[in-house]
Amino acid sequence: MEELKVSPKELKTIIENGKLLGQGFFGTVFTYRDKLIKLDRNLYSLLHANDIILSNHVVKDRYRFDTKDFQNRKQIEELSKKQKDITLTKLPEGIITLKDVPEELSNISPGIIIPYHKDHEKLEKLSPSEYKRVLIILKKLLLAVKELADNRISQNDFADYGDDNDFDKRSYNVMYKDDTPQIIDMSGYFVKVNDEFIDASNMYRDLSNILIDYFCLYNIKSNAVRGKITTYDEDKELLNRLESELKKR
Repeated sequence: MEELKVSPKELKTIIENGKLLGQGFFGTVFTYRDKLIKLDRNLYSLLHANDIILSNHVVKDRYRFDTKDFQNRKQIEELSKKQKDITLTKLPEGIITLKDVPEELSNISPGIIIPYHKDHEKLEKLSPSEYKRVLIILKKLLLAVKELADNRISQNDFADYGDDNDFDKRSYNVMYKDDTPQIIDMSGYFVKVNDEFIDASNMYRDLSNILIDYFCLYNIKSNAVRGKITTYDEDKELLNRLESELKKR
């Protein structure tokens, strides 16, 4: 597992030299060389807003009462070790740790290092009119999910539809480039690995919801019920039905 050990001032410089790519409720993602850093959002905001000479004070203040890691470093370590067996999905690569700080802060990890899927687009932005490409990507996505499951990893947050479950607000944790998908957001609460892995049913369920979305996009009738498909074989059968219907066009 890679470890990037930085001082508060160095972290501030990295933030200022990086390009902000996105923010979630807990984390902020920005570029770092040919990779990405996902950093504690509060720390990112505080360092970004203050002068570099205040960086040490900012870090001390941020962790005055909360000294927990941004993400579980054991999970990141276990995932990084599995990368050698995973060929279809890029997993987190390492953690950020602090130096030149008080001893009680030196073991804190405020962020993680993740792959940079440069020039990729979100799957939901792919035009349904490119149905041949859609099918190729969905077939590869099914194989990528199976590979994760076979290696005792599950990503249980594949598809989100907003608080009101609105199809038009759908967002997938899948990106693509050319005809190759890439599963993203491969760390955190919704990712289970090794001892935390129970089964892949939730992952296959979310994938089936994506497949059902495509039945809807193509106005193809499907008897599949959302939330009820939880196995690889069921997803494969659903995908085969979609392909069969699209080949008639």
